[in-house]
Amino acid sequence: MKNRVFGAVALCAIAGSSMGAIRTINFDQDANGNGIADLTEINNQYSAWGVTFSPNAFVGGSWATNTGMHATSTDVGAGYDPSLGNILHAFDTDWLNEDGDPSFLMSFTTGITSFQMDVIGDTGGIDGFETFAAFYDASFNFLGSVSCNGIGGIETIGASGFGTAYYVAIAPGEYLDWVGIDNIVFEEVPAPGAFALLGLGGLVAGRRRR
Repeated sequence: MKNRVFGAVALCAIAGSSMGAIRTINFDQDANGNGIADLTEINNQYSAWGVTFSPNAFVGGSWATNTGMHATSTDVGAGYDPSLGNILHAFDTDWLNEDGDPSFLMSFTTGITSFQMDVIGDTGGIDGFETFAAFYDASFNFLGSVSCNGIGGIETIGASGFGTAYYVAIAPGEYLDWVGIDNIVFEEVPAPGAFALLGLGGLVAGRRRR
């Protein structure tokens, strides 16, 4: 009996370790815990987590060629709540200077299996174009997307079950609709060692039963 219990506990403990790391990007601190100053341009502040940001994920048509990438708690638009601290996408510095619909790309060195973010100020714009996030695999094949409902204020959207994404393209509103982004939460693919340990745990549990 004692052996059976030990085997079950070992298996549960190892199975729990197979979850990937869950990260939160809030634009208040970088990946190393250093504060991000107001109106800092966001690019590689989260590279320690294997995440980088770049502007203009989409090109051509009505897409902007100069998407703003500043984190701010002062240069904000309608729907912002001070409790959010820094958000991505300034009002005057970014939105009013853009020449089209903004978009930016998040690139991940480790694949992710779930994604969530807060959307601030999206009202659907003049033509109903709403904020969305699109997921792509390592070869830039489209995996799926999620969009907000344009309710204004703060709206949380997210998705999982899309497979393993290495790129997330985000379109924060449209040319006529200021939108900020905050609290990006994602789960990384578990390290290969976690799956190996899970198999080993099952083997050990089986041997204890004999």
